[in-house]
Amino acid sequence: MGRILCRASFLLSIFAQSHAAAFLPPVGRPNAAAPARWLSRRSRCPTCMIAQVDDDSDSSIAASGGGDEAALLRSMTFTSLDSTTEPQLLADFLIELGACSTAITDHDRDTPDEIPIFREPDLTEDWAVVCGDAAVGTNVWRRCDVTAHFPSTFDLRNVAEMVKDTFDFPDTPQYDVDDVPDRDWVIHVQSSWKPIVVAGFALRFPWHTDEDVAEAVANANGGDQPNVDTAQLRLEGGIAFGTGEHPTTRLCLGFLKDAVEKHEARKVLDYGAGSGVLGLAACALSEEVEAIGVEIDVDAVRIADLNALTNNLNMRSYLPPAKLLSDGGDSESASVMMRGQVRAENVESLPQKWDGPIFDACAANILAGPLIGLAGTISSMVRPGGRLGLSGVLKNQAEKVVEAYSEYFEHVEVAGEEGGWVLITGTRAAN
Repeated sequence: MGRILCRASFLLSIFAQSHAAAFLPPVGRPNAAAPARWLSRRSRCPTCMIAQVDDDSDSSIAASGGGDEAALLRSMTFTSLDSTTEPQLLADFLIELGACSTAITDHDRDTPDEIPIFREPDLTEDWAVVCGDAAVGTNVWRRCDVTAHFPSTFDLRNVAEMVKDTFDFPDTPQYDVDDVPDRDWVIHVQSSWKPIVVAGFALRFPWHTDEDVAEAVANANGGDQPNVDTAQLRLEGGIAFGTGEHPTTRLCLGFLKDAVEKHEARKVLDYGAGSGVLGLAACALSEEVEAIGVEIDVDAVRIADLNALTNNLNMRSYLPPAKLLSDGGDSESASVMMRGQVRAENVESLPQKWDGPIFDACAANILAGPLIGLAGTISSMVRPGGRLGLSGVLKNQAEKVVEAYSEYFEHVEVAGEEGGWVLITGTRAAN
């Protein structure tokens, strides 16, 4: 998390409302950069950047990238930059020179030198990049790479010289150049995005075939059990969070399977529903299950309802009751809710009949801060004896979340852990 910073004037509106970055191939690696079909050349590209050089120049490399795919873009990566080079300023400068997009990545990622820091760092040290992250606080990198994607006609040697002169480097900075093949990156990414099999569920997307799902199920069960009993969910692509890949989603899916099959939960609350994957999974386990989703984002509510319709499952999602705007909580959630009210046509707030202690189980996969603020709200919707499953919580945040919910639930404890994230469970107290 927090390992890549992307900037592109053409993509800002997309990034602001979606997880489009998930569809960008990794930067700083051979034949990898932002999708050419999503990018446009800046109208104010300096003409001095257009290549007018001999064939042996690095800026006139013939694009090949494989087969008949010609490179319309090339990636230029400045490597191993420290705090003295001001990486974020360099990224902005490259955009001004005419780059279609830029990305800042941790130079030490996937190496023994990469050390995640899940705490407030000592900001007196010379970190190359310090960036905030809602889930884990502040991320820091000692060294980073800055990658820019330029049209293939650009003279990249000239770009490097301008960087040297502008930033007063003693020498031309080290950089690597890679060709970017002109291909349909959406199809390319889809081809590598397989169905997800977790906790007895197979999560598929519109481009997956039945054969794709059978293969994924077989692989998840040792390669020789394609017909194992697995509940399937089809999720539409969209901006809502929740595809089953993240450890927190997997932890919550396991909790719901236990709640429905062992504790006979029939009314299920998915608080912070996103795509609705958790509530839909509960419904897929039994025709008797009815799920209600609560989500602060208007577009996510619409997508969750579409997913319920697509799967013919008994789930409906709503915006939180308007009273939450005046009951406190975190300011970010309140801001999203207020903006959503402007676009909330045909999207309902939670009806009063669902706003009470009626649910047999509640799964809430959000973040530690909002979960702590919602302890009173969530507890008021779970019946005495009902089951609670919380995630979106890092291991070092668990104690505070357990403390917040112990006021309302019994036996609140960390019941599972995966990749540094935890599942917290409890049983609603009688009073």
